[in-house]
Amino acid sequence: MVGAQAYANTQIQTASSVQVIVLLYDGAISSMRLAQEGMSTSNFQDKARFLDRALRVIGELSASLNMEEGGNIAKDLRRMYEYMQFEMTQANLKNEPHRLEGPIHCLSVIREAWQDLAVQGAKPQAVGM
Repeated sequence: MVGAQAYANTQIQTASSVQVIVLLYDGAISSMRLAQEGMSTSNFQDKARFLDRALRVIGELSASLNMEEGGNIAKDLRRMYEYMQFEMTQANLKNEPHRLEGPIHCLSVIREAWQDLAVQGAKPQAVGM
């Protein structure tokens, strides 16, 4: 596990800011899928751990938005992040793994757009991050 952690740290330290955003989206998506698995198997420890991780990532993404420079895109992203946080909370409270499908889908679509920006070498200023 030490080698995997070292690799992950190196990947983050050498990534552009857009690539870091892609990695954050990857982490949130992965965590939500693992939380779904925890719910489905009644592994409440995993459910809680992975939902907490996903909520923290979404919270950081939301907090990093520059609402002054980001305009409508930043506002729309903020609303989307709030929707995701609500759905994750409801999934947790009601133990309904299907409630995470919407947030996973939204993150996957937006992650793809960020990945396209990363490939193009774009800067995240377009959304005020």
